[in-house]
Amino acid sequence: DALEFTAAKEGLARHVASSLGRRALAELTPLVDEEVERMRAYYMELLDLIKGGEDMSLGGVSDPERILISAQQGSFEEEELATLRGFCDACDRLARWCKERAAASPALAELGRELPQLGGLLERLRRSVDERGRVLDEASPLLARLRVEERELARSIDSKLRSIAREPGLRSSLADGRVHLRNGRLCLAMKAKSSGRLKGVLHDRSASDQTAYIEPDAVVGISNRKSDCRLEERRELNRILTELAREVLDEEYALTQAARGLAKLEVTQAAISWAREVEAHLPQVAGEGSAGLLLRGARHPLLLEELSAGRLEEVVPIDLRLGDDFDLLILTGPNTGGKTVALKTAGLAALFARCGLPFPCSEGSAVPLYEAVAVDVGDEQEIRQSLSTFSSHLVRIRDGLARAGERTLVLLDELGGGTDPDEGAALGEALLEELLSRRAKAVVSTHLGRLKEFAFRNARAENACAEFDAVTLEPKYSICIGTP
Repeated sequence: DALEFTAAKEGLARHVASSLGRRALAELTPLVDEEVERMRAYYMELLDLIKGGEDMSLGGVSDPERILISAQQGSFEEEELATLRGFCDACDRLARWCKERAAASPALAELGRELPQLGGLLERLRRSVDERGRVLDEASPLLARLRVEERELARSIDSKLRSIAREPGLRSSLADGRVHLRNGRLCLAMKAKSSGRLKGVLHDRSASDQTAYIEPDAVVGISNRKSDCRLEERRELNRILTELAREVLDEEYALTQAARGLAKLEVTQAAISWAREVEAHLPQVAGEGSAGLLLRGARHPLLLEELSAGRLEEVVPIDLRLGDDFDLLILTGPNTGGKTVALKTAGLAALFARCGLPFPCSEGSAVPLYEAVAVDVGDEQEIRQSLSTFSSHLVRIRDGLARAGERTLVLLDELGGGTDPDEGAALGEALLEELLSRRAKAVVSTHLGRLKEFAFRNARAENACAEFDAVTLEPKYSICIGTP
């Protein structure tokens, strides 16, 4: 929350097409090492395929969650059946697409092999519903017979009514010569004052009370049979849908697994599309040439959103490194000079890397797979806990320190602030010494002079500053490492 990770993913959310992709992206959180490796492989392989002119169509991909809820309730809407049929078809098609590219894309091929076989359910759906989700006549022999009989009865009723309407003695009493549907029954429109000339059942009157809608006695029996057919059809439809619901629930685990696999494909495709838009790249991870954090030309995702919306004129890229030559970076500079943004950018880069996602940075950047990111950014008071600004900082720092280790990224904003400068500096030095002793990787911003001196006395610590123009005193927002 402190790094606004959810909001930072919104840029990618614009590039997902289905409800499944939106949910997967919203639920995406840092992954274990093995999953990160797989997501990175999907990204690089799909990117190569797209560059080579390949197209991975996600048509039909959707979220089956609502459909499974309907299946548990034993009934479906037509739209849900159409969605389910499209989902099963997409799973079958994309599994083949991935497996067919095994030579160049082994990770995608493996994902294709892991997608469950839904061919049986798909074939059942194809026999039962059309692409719009309407239950087909062929879904059962009884349904087919009832629908044929209903259509024949409807034609018979229509023919008899038109024949009655043509009778010479009745034509002058009709309001018009058309057949009307009222309360599910086919009727003739009679002038109210002459309605007694046609024996039958009155079903409705016009708003002006000038027209009476009458079902002639000659068609009542046929209409009754047609209503019986419709009732039997509804019962048969309910039986078919209940049967389909049971079959869907039998495949609930497979559908859930399929959704997870397809979600990975959609998130990967969205990440590639977003990366093109913001010029993001997939950074290297530890073991691929760098053991430490190395950001080149990094930009905060939310600032890019502001730039895209026209609320910013430019976003200044920053360079940041940590973990190879030094474990602690002490960042100083003027207010509104970009120190907090630099900390948040580093933290988001770590979280995006843990999700196997690209980040707005230049090629050659590297981000370790940290096991934790401990953050104290902002000076809000914990009013409900009666904590002062300084105390709220201490609570968050204490919690972060409890997790700090060699594979932890610690981000502390305005360390030592909110209290007496001498006391803040003393406590700040003690904290920095403890972080160094644990070999935690930390970026710390401060205004305190004593903490700037700390780096000169410790080999694994380094100073950096947020640059500003010495003449105009305007911030430049870039980061200069090596200079306080």
